[in-house]
Amino acid sequence: MSLTEEDRARGLAAKRSNERVKLAAGALNALGIAVAGAAVILPAINEPGFLLTIKPWILLCSAFGIHLMAQTLLSLFRSED
Repeated sequence: MSLTEEDRARGLAAKRSNERVKLAAGALNALGIAVAGAAVILPAINEPGFLLTIKPWILLCSAFGIHLMAQTLLSLFRSED
């Protein structure tokens, strides 16, 4: 069965959309990793007992939220069929 021109165009548009979604999700995931690193590594170097303060925990929760946003973006994939 041969694909029509309209089917090919729809598939190409879906591929483009999916690539944009993957790029955005990857960028958000990298941002979440950076925030998590800043929450743990920098305070560990600068001040002992940093986990007893609230700031690293807020940053870790923010990093987790950013990661969940990236996962949610992946649900926007379109079918390429």
